[in-house]
Amino acid sequence: MRLLRTWRALTWKRWAWATAIAVAIAMTMPVQSFHQNWYWAMWRFLFSVPWYLLLSYAVLVAITFAECWSAADQDTPAWRYALALVAAGAVYLGTLATLPELFRFAPQEIRSGQVLAPEASSSAEEKATKHRNRALLTTPGKIAYAWIATFIYVRLRKSRRAARALADAEVERSQAQARLLAAQLVAAHAQVDPAFVLQKIVDVECAYDVDPARADILLDEFIAFLREAIPRLREEAA
Repeated sequence: MRLLRTWRALTWKRWAWATAIAVAIAMTMPVQSFHQNWYWAMWRFLFSVPWYLLLSYAVLVAITFAECWSAADQDTPAWRYALALVAAGAVYLGTLATLPELFRFAPQEIRSGQVLAPEASSSAEEKATKHRNRALLTTPGKIAYAWIATFIYVRLRKSRRAARALADAEVERSQAQARLLAAQLVAAHAQVDPAFVLQKIVDVECAYDVDPARADILLDEFIAFLREAIPRLREEAA
């Protein structure tokens, strides 16, 4: 079930973001050294993209799988993200060790106007081993990029969830206020009900027969009530 939830959660937007981040980081490869070789920059970019795509996709799947273990209304614990990154790093290293021929380096480099070809290897096995060893040396940097990107993603996700919770609370408060106003309106209509008005008039008439002074007070209160209630009902009707 969790695998199915993970697959459904991997929307095209997530794949697009993972691809864009990998390509963006690969574009920084030519300027990461002090000796910026612009003639070799395109080669280095093209041969770096597969590494970052593999790691980016591995991190994407691992993080999505970790988030599917938590309920939709709960935050994913930090230790699950850490385990996801460890798993993604293990997948990357395992792929590197199993399929070293997938990781290639630029066929040539131009320095000081001279073309430097790669060192010749006596066999395909030695060449693959050389590619793998060079890729292993750059693995810590790639995994560091994955940790930084995940940290930024988690912070943005928590901020987005907090903003959504605040917006939901505001909507709930507005709805509660609307329900309160509706209840007050119903109560006002009930108070100005014709039967209620007629009953008040009868009470005032009966009070004049028993206690005229108290009847005057009741009549003043009844008149004040009508002066307050009738304009309000007119505004609500308009």
